[in-house]
Order: sequence, then C-alpha cells, then structure tokens
Amino acid sequence: MGFRPLISGIGTRRQGYFIHAAGIDVEWLAHEPDPLHSFMQQGIHIDTAEAFIDAGKTAGASLLLELTALNPHDGQPALAHIHHALSSCIDVVTANKGPVAFALRELQALAQQHHVQFRFESTVMDGLPLFNLAQFSLPAVGIHAFRALLNTTSSLVLSLIEQGHTLEEGIRQAQALGVAEADPWYDLDGWDAVMKTTILANVLLDGQLTPPIVKREGIRNLSPDEIRIAAQTGTPIRLVSQASRKDGQLVAEVRPRPLSQDDMLHVGKGTTSVISLETEAMGTITLVEHEPVVLQTAYGALSDLITILRQR
Repeated sequence: MGFRPLISGIGTRRQGYFIHAAGIDVEWLAHEPDPLHSFMQQGIHIDTAEAFIDAGKTAGASLLLELTALNPHDGQPALAHIHHALSSCIDVVTANKGPVAFALRELQALAQQHHVQFRFESTVMDGLPLFNLAQFSLPAVGIHAFRALLNTTSSLVLSLIEQGHTLEEGIRQAQALGVAEADPWYDLDGWDAVMKTTILANVLLDGQLTPPIVKREGIRNLSPDEIRIAAQTGTPIRLVSQASRKDGQLVAEVRPRPLSQDDMLHVGKGTTSVISLETEAMGTITLVEHEPVVLQTAYGALSDLITILRQR
C-alpha cells in the first residue's frame, strides 16, 4: 500500500507503558536485537493505560492496537482500553476476544459516534479473512448457522493425547507454539471457544448473545482412554462450536463431539481451524486454516490496519 507506520507507544503487562513522542519507524525496530528494550530506552514512561492512550493521542497516534490477554469473565481491562480509545477518536484493532464478545454492539456504536473504526479480524481464526469476507464479499448471503473447530490448543492437545502423549505434554507444546492463552485452561475448559462462538453468532447471525448464554463444556473431564478409543474407531473427539436459529431463537454451544469421517470438520488436524457456514444463497461454505501459528494472528491485525487505511 505504500504506508510506513510509526509506533508512538508500546505498553506491556511486565514492562509498563512507554511513549515516544516523535514516533519510531517499524523498519528501525525490526533491525534491533531487543526492539522492546530499545523503544523503552528512548521513550517516556507512563503510569496507566488511560494516560498512555491520552499521551499517544497527543503524540499524534491515530490507532490503538490492543493485544492484551483474554479475561473470559468480563473482558476487562481490554474493554476499558478500547472504550477509552474510541471515545478519544482513535481507531482500534484488537485480537482480544473478551471485549468483542461482551460489548460488540456498544463498541461499534461508540466507534460510529466518534467517526472511527473498530476492527477485530484476529479474534476468530487468526488472519483468515472471515469477517471481511462476510462484510465485503457475502453481504446478502443469509448465514443462518455455523459449525466450527475454533480452539487450536484443544485440538492440538487432543491430537497429541491420541498419539500417546499426556495432557501436560500437550499443553506445553501448545505454549511453545504460542497458540495457548496465558491460562491454557481458558482453552481446555472451552472459554476461548465460547468467546469466539459468541462473536461469530453476533456478527454473522446478527445475534445479541453474551458468553454466559452460550452452553459450554470443555475437554477437562475426558479420559485419555476415551480420547484414544474414539480416534482409533475413526471418530476423533474435538471441541465443536455451533450456532443456529431455531424457531426464531438463536442458540449456541461449545462441547466435545466425536467427528465422523464424512463430517466436514473431520479435516481439522493438529491446530487446523475449520468453519462451515450454512447460507441461504450459497449453500454450505467451508473455510479451513491449516496449522496456524502466531504469525497468522499478527497478519489478521495487519489486515485490519490496512482496511482502516483504505476506508479513510
């Protein structure tokens, strides 16, 4: 596109918040052996997230990239960060599922009120352009249901248990790949998938769900023998998300289910994510993201940034 973003501020949970009033070119940071340390050395320390956003605005920042860890109970503190940025007329891109699951309509209205954009492609299926596809390419397709494998950590852990590994070994490998939440039990107990299911139901099926409404059952109580026997018989167990409208009511759930060989979700191996959309105009549309890693999540955030710049 020919744009060169300048980074005006960086905040982390461990190191705190730092503002560089003149901005630092990402090309310069890319060649630093420890880019975060280099930025902090040249930056000004800020005490709070709210003050950090205000200082960024003063320094000329026009977009907040919000990437804090998931809180599946109320979406905080990310929700407060995003709310403050939008209220300050700053565009927001987030990969954090919590705020979108709990307050999508409120945040969209706030963005519209202040003439800025709120985008969240990376919250579901990383960089796969699911929401952009629905918004720009399938505007009148009539999506009325979906089934999906959305949590890469649970899929990976189940695959490794099938191969003879322990639950703990599976968790460690997911953490090493960078696909697990800060608390991996948010993945294995189904919270991550519930957040994603809520977002999908609200965006694609025009729902008004919140995470507590989505029925949830994780994989914690599955025994290794149960998991291995299911795989040996050709029906591996995976954590399935689904939502549909029944008698005019939107219902959604996340729970482990055996997948038959003719099930479209059966293609999901390892950390592969899959979603099948049931539509009125196009029948069934299935999207597959093969073995995603952290880079795909980063790309999703970058694509949102590019979309915002194009729409300006």
